[in-house]
Amino acid sequence: MTKKLIIVESPGKIKTLSKFLGKEFIVEASKGHVIDLPPTRIGVSTENGFVPCFQVVKDRKDVIENLQKIAKSKDIDKIYLAPDPDREGEAISWHLATVLNIDPLSDCRITFNSITKENVLKSLENPRCIDVDLVNAQQSRRILDRLVGYKLSPLLWQKICLGLSAGRVQSVAVALICQREKEILAFIPEEYWTITTQAVTAENKIFKLKLTKYDGKNTIVPNKEVSDRILNKIKNSELIVTSVNAREKRQSPPPPFITSTLQAEAAQKFGFAPKRTMSIAQKLYEGIELGSEGQVGLITYMRTDSVRISPEGLNELNSFLKANYSKEYLISANRGFKIKKGAQDAHEAIRPTSVYRTPEKMASYLKPEQLKLYTLIWKRYVASQMAEAIYNVVTAEVDIDGIVLQAVGTTPVFDGFTSLYAIAKDEDATDDSEDKQKLPKLSKGDKLKLREAESEQHFTLPPPRYSESSIIKTLEKEGIGRPSTYATIVDTIQQRKYVKKIDGRFYPSDVAFAVTEILENSFSDLIDTGFTAKMESQLDQVEEGKIDWVEMLKDFYTPFVEALNKAEESVNKLQIPCDVKCDACGKDMVVRLGRTGKFLACSGYPECKNTINIPEEVSLFAKGIPNQPIQISKILEEAENHTKSEEAELLDEKCEKCGAPMQIRTGRFGKFAACSNYPTCKNTHPILKEVGVKCPAKGCDGKIVEKKSKTGRIFYGCSNYPKCTVTTWEKPTGELCPECGQPLIFHFTKKQGEFIKCSGKGCKYKLISEDKEKKDGE
Repeated sequence: MTKKLIIVESPGKIKTLSKFLGKEFIVEASKGHVIDLPPTRIGVSTENGFVPCFQVVKDRKDVIENLQKIAKSKDIDKIYLAPDPDREGEAISWHLATVLNIDPLSDCRITFNSITKENVLKSLENPRCIDVDLVNAQQSRRILDRLVGYKLSPLLWQKICLGLSAGRVQSVAVALICQREKEILAFIPEEYWTITTQAVTAENKIFKLKLTKYDGKNTIVPNKEVSDRILNKIKNSELIVTSVNAREKRQSPPPPFITSTLQAEAAQKFGFAPKRTMSIAQKLYEGIELGSEGQVGLITYMRTDSVRISPEGLNELNSFLKANYSKEYLISANRGFKIKKGAQDAHEAIRPTSVYRTPEKMASYLKPEQLKLYTLIWKRYVASQMAEAIYNVVTAEVDIDGIVLQAVGTTPVFDGFTSLYAIAKDEDATDDSEDKQKLPKLSKGDKLKLREAESEQHFTLPPPRYSESSIIKTLEKEGIGRPSTYATIVDTIQQRKYVKKIDGRFYPSDVAFAVTEILENSFSDLIDTGFTAKMESQLDQVEEGKIDWVEMLKDFYTPFVEALNKAEESVNKLQIPCDVKCDACGKDMVVRLGRTGKFLACSGYPECKNTINIPEEVSLFAKGIPNQPIQISKILEEAENHTKSEEAELLDEKCEKCGAPMQIRTGRFGKFAACSNYPTCKNTHPILKEVGVKCPAKGCDGKIVEKKSKTGRIFYGCSNYPKCTVTTWEKPTGELCPECGQPLIFHFTKKQGEFIKCSGKGCKYKLISEDKEKKDGE
């Protein structure tokens, strides 16, 4: 019996595909790229038309030999190449065709947007040849990134310090974060005042009004003097409603997720890093074991920037909605969504492969993080084809000789799609809670009684620092990168210590500022968002067969090399004179950057190798690389004095490295515990906040303390970690579950309020107070 060989990209798909393809198919995996550019040299012949010098990936030699052995078997009469349906997958298919001697122009390529029996069988009925334009687009992107990284990184090693890297998209992301930090540092707060009042109607109903105009203009109240004048006028005037306007507001649901919006919302709602989100989504796409149903792919392909829904997906969703929702929640025609300019429409939006696999049905098969992400995808997809939410918005005004007080009340009329899905509020948006009040019935001419009038001083705030969610939104908005690259970009800039995430926000390092300034001065195009977006557009045109990839690379590379040669001559090595003398030889010291941060080095190096560390919280390059000596002695003296002033704040613990007492110190990002034997011992750790209960683990004398995960989420653990590994997401009571022995925790739900339950997975033990049980019984 002859068989057909299907080669996919990830081993995770093998079991899912084998389940419904039958014995006549053999499914194997390439485990990603089998051929790539060499890891230790540039591997591109720039003099000969940018010919890449591809070689077998070191860890894929055995994979290739195994695939060649199976392909040569007499039992195999057809080979299908089925890597992921994107540029990377097309390139992998091309390379597999090369090593397996398959004609790339034959019908050897199949793709499927979801790993379901229907989609896979349909793709097998319609195989095609390998898309050379797609391959060229991936190849030119790979070469472009290699040229930038391998040509520019050595310049940074030479001018700043070893170990640095530059990237075509990575450097733009870092530049955006540095620019935002500069805006924050340069920001000058401006004073302004708000005035709010409480008014009472004739029916004794109380509501709030706030000042929106004075002197007949939408003008900000600048100071207390003006504020007091307006307040006195309000207090000494009769309040009469001068206008009441009611309008209907309709809110449409958002489109199904694309890669960027899924990453952004998962970061915002769950604290998931983009890399983690994509890892979870990959598993949902490849397949989950569903008991007797076997392994099933639960979502469509998760690397997409199209909001389109396939006809079969819409048909199934419409049937589901009709069966599960009343008429008012349905829409008369399918809702379409505008696809943004430059989006690749090859793949539909991210959606469940079957809407009938509800989160409730999947709960027992999925891990907690998988269930969270699947539920998010499912709800947003279903909500996208539900009726709009309707609100009644009433605006009432009181005009006192040009002083206008306004009250806005929003009342839900029909919940529509919001009954299922709540749109995440923009994390940087201002609070609009006052608009959520329910206004009493008001009419023009109604007299109101003033109950209270007060003013409050404020100061304008600087723009917020980028979070993982907001930097991804910005990259997408600017047309920088592609769905497959967002998670890698965000992860890379953290791994290479260009930025540090504190409480979910990115703070750039001095190295980031220094690198960005050199790139801005010598390679302005490279970190210009418009130029980078243009390069992405050109790569898209290569994919569409509209432009030649070699010509595109030539147009970029010629001016790039000219700028590189110029920078090698004009940019000086980063070592800035300062006012500190070397205490070893008496020569001047200079400020330098290294892999571990800033430090002072003797200008007599290599004869004198004396160095002095500069505290991390001291920022030197946020305003640019200084062109004159830095007066750093005073900064170091203040830092030392600050440390000494805190010596009395000793903690009741010893340093685990040297045994000296630990003490509280304050850095750029707040207080932390540090060894009092600094700088001989540089041991530090976060200060742990006790929550008032002992660790419930038997034989442990530790205390439960509040901690933060890498994503900034609060959790609780034992102070004796790693000796004791007790951890919970919710606050422990200090007791163990009588049924399974896991820590008991305080849990809250809207229905039951706060009660005690077990933190153990699968344990249903809970303890509700007698008063609560009695109330529920009533």
